[in-house]
Amino acid sequence: MSARGRPGRQRKWASFAPLVPLLVVFVGSLGLALAKSSALERDMRIAATQNMLWVVTQSQMEILVLTLAAADPAATEDDIALRFDLALARLNLMSEGPQARYLQDIGHLETVQQISDALLEVDPQVHGHSAELHAALFDLGRELHPLINRVANDVMTTDWEKAAARLDEYRATQRVIILSVALALTAALAVSWLLLRNQRRLYLTQLARMRTTNLLEQERDSAAMYRDFAAIVSHQMRTPLSLIDSAMHRLTRRGEAVTAQDVAERRAIVSDAIGRLTKLVDTVLLLAKLDNDQLGARFAPLSMCELVTSLVGEARAGHPGRRLEVSCPEAPLVAEGDPHLVRHIIDNLLLNALKYSPPDSTVTLRVFAEGEQVACSVQDEGPGIAQRDIPHLFQRYYRGQEGDKGPGTGLGLAVAHELAQLQGGGLTVETWPQKGSVFTLWLPLAHRSTGVVS
Repeated sequence: MSARGRPGRQRKWASFAPLVPLLVVFVGSLGLALAKSSALERDMRIAATQNMLWVVTQSQMEILVLTLAAADPAATEDDIALRFDLALARLNLMSEGPQARYLQDIGHLETVQQISDALLEVDPQVHGHSAELHAALFDLGRELHPLINRVANDVMTTDWEKAAARLDEYRATQRVIILSVALALTAALAVSWLLLRNQRRLYLTQLARMRTTNLLEQERDSAAMYRDFAAIVSHQMRTPLSLIDSAMHRLTRRGEAVTAQDVAERRAIVSDAIGRLTKLVDTVLLLAKLDNDQLGARFAPLSMCELVTSLVGEARAGHPGRRLEVSCPEAPLVAEGDPHLVRHIIDNLLLNALKYSPPDSTVTLRVFAEGEQVACSVQDEGPGIAQRDIPHLFQRYYRGQEGDKGPGTGLGLAVAHELAQLQGGGLTVETWPQKGSVFTLWLPLAHRSTGVVS
């Protein structure tokens, strides 16, 4: 790491130094609140599981019912045995687990064990049912009732005292939780403010850095773009200039033996080369105007069928022998756009179709409407476009895997796509391997029918 980089990083970390104590306060307060809440919940759960008053009351009731059953002449032996078992079960429940610890704390565990032992001495299943045993159960129940009542009273008093102490503790815990949350919230607000302040400073620094970087990137991109542009254009200009030079040299070498046919042949070559140069210059001028926002489009309603028919006529004159078909609906379709720009787009699509399809194939132009748009599709019967090239078709200077089979700058489709978007439309493509491609220009439908331009 350079010496220049270390101080910058140290200053960056120093700007976050005030956050450390605030984060400690925030985490500590929040941790304390969570710990107190957990202890409160655990205390409430333990208190709910003990619930000794209910257990003692049930035992008291079972002993009372057993006493009444033992004194009831109508009670059967099974009734008395069932009541005896229930009373003994309640007492055993009080002698185990948290209930036993609870009774041990208040000094009544031995009392409950004595009551259980006293009942076991007159167990009907051991001694058998008899009037004397039932009378003994009745007398024992009368003796045990005050004991179990005393246990119940002490449990109730203890529960009240514990409930009051627990309520005071809950209130104190609640206050601690509220205070901890308030401290955590205050610390969070302070942390947020510091973070926002530091973030703003970092943002302004990064923004200035990004502006500088963007300027450098733009400069590099511009340099690269013009370098590629110069290389491609110079390469494309070299071919027609070489053809013109070669034609002139041949005429010069023949001297006075030049015939009218020789002049006509060389004139055709020169005219074709000049046409290429003219098209290249037009494309370059359009590209420059697009980049500098100097392209003033003049929108007007235009008849797509008339425009397409005119372009096809010009293409037939320039490419005799090629099969060109036009499909138009009976009702006129009027689009909203710049006639000059629309002609440039369709002419580019048509020349590409002628260029990349076999000489004996058919190129079809179809005008149709879909929704609020008017479309013109140009379909060829060429080899199609590789799938890997489709995402890059409308990028400047891009030429696909078939791009080296003919002259081209990689600008035609890119400019056509940008011109279509400039007019509120678009340019789409569909392709099928070894069957051909369809490029479709979409333009907004014109809603007025006066002043139509073809």
